[in-house]
Amino acid sequence: MYRARSGVLCDHSVLQWYKSRQKTPPGPIGLPFLGYLPFLGKEPHKTFWNMRKKYGDILSVYLGPNYTVVLNEYNVAKEVLSHPGSLDRAPDIFKHIGDAGFAAQNGERWIEQRRFTMSAAKDLGLGKDYWEVTMMEELSNLIQKLKELKGRPFDISEDLLSSLNASILSLLIGRRLGKDEVDKLHLSAEFADAALAKTGPSNPTSLVPGLRKFCEIFKIAGHDKARKAILQFSSFLKEQIKRHKTTELLRDIPDFINTYLGKLSELSKTNNKDHAFSETMLEGNLALLFLGASDTIYSSLGMLLRIMCKYKDIQKKVHAELMEVLGKDGLARYEEKDKVPYTFAVLMEGQRYGSNVPLSTTRKANQDIPVNGYIIPKGSEITVNLWGLHHDRAYWDEPEEFRPERFLTDGGTRLIMNNPSYAPFSIGRRNCPGSTIAWMEILYYFSEIIKKFEISTPPGVEPEFEFISGLVTRLAPQPLCFKERNI
Repeated sequence: MYRARSGVLCDHSVLQWYKSRQKTPPGPIGLPFLGYLPFLGKEPHKTFWNMRKKYGDILSVYLGPNYTVVLNEYNVAKEVLSHPGSLDRAPDIFKHIGDAGFAAQNGERWIEQRRFTMSAAKDLGLGKDYWEVTMMEELSNLIQKLKELKGRPFDISEDLLSSLNASILSLLIGRRLGKDEVDKLHLSAEFADAALAKTGPSNPTSLVPGLRKFCEIFKIAGHDKARKAILQFSSFLKEQIKRHKTTELLRDIPDFINTYLGKLSELSKTNNKDHAFSETMLEGNLALLFLGASDTIYSSLGMLLRIMCKYKDIQKKVHAELMEVLGKDGLARYEEKDKVPYTFAVLMEGQRYGSNVPLSTTRKANQDIPVNGYIIPKGSEITVNLWGLHHDRAYWDEPEEFRPERFLTDGGTRLIMNNPSYAPFSIGRRNCPGSTIAWMEILYYFSEIIKKFEISTPPGVEPEFEFISGLVTRLAPQPLCFKERNI
């Protein structure tokens, strides 16, 4: 009798387990330990998009040992990422760069650090004179170099990245790097490459335990050099924090380091120990702000300049609008973007068309999440196919075409800012915190370059769109011609 009841209970448990498995999103079976990683190809976002035909808008795969749910459709992604159960960041994606500030935090620590960091960035000059002056100083140096080339073919990649990096670093550390600190600009570029180009929600070294360390030790695929760059950039940030604490001239500069140190000093005078403020967290937040305002902007601008070579008619329309509205000396400001709707629509379409972050950084479900009749189990990792959202024919007519008019209404005079299935900075409360900074800097650089130069590929050469994969994808370098306009 006892054995019979035990058998019934066992059968019932198996049935319950089977039913629970039936509720999870469908997906392919991968290999032991590696999961579906060997089958993703060079463009995992397109692989996931093609899998939609068989498995639907929401599918599941094992990426290494991680059970991962991929969201392939806008409404599904919006529902899941707006759920409180998806607010945690997956623990391993930024592990290789140490404590990545509030991006690596969850719960109250994340809320506390993100809120302070974004408030401080806004107070320090986001959209104010200091930020604008700093940015324009760096941009003017880049423009001068382009003028000196007199239209000769030139690969702008390194100089553009250095200009952007110098701009954001000056805001964070309170000073422009000196002429004897060019090596720090090279280091910052190497750090961004190590942090973003060699990571991602489908990158094996981000997913398979011990694989990154193995590659570092045996010097495989440049991971040893990446590790060295990460450690050196960390030392650079530590030195900047130390200088602010010990150098009289730096103590009163309104920059992010002093703002954070001021908060630490304020907390030290109280009995409040229930917080995550520390110099280690400061270093992580500095690194995070730098990454958010460096590689993604660089990638976006590189794509836009290449697109302008392909679509000459669009380049002419942008130039005409900028000159008519702003004239020779006027600046395109983010808060006044409605004055140049066509230009800003080009930027928005560039983010959709290029989708330079094709797969969102991963979240981790801290509870079961119901969606579309399925259950995303607690502990699952979650990523959104942002490239898929931006190329979904249910929302975008002929998505392979570059059409700024998608973001315009009223005869092209007014911007459409809230398009469905448009998420260049992800969705929900854990979306990219640097979206406003990104739009500002992209608009500044793009508009000033277009006003002053006609951009093209060398005679007889077509624009190339070969991508270098990573968490943030980049275009492979190609020389372009910047012919100074007569204005």
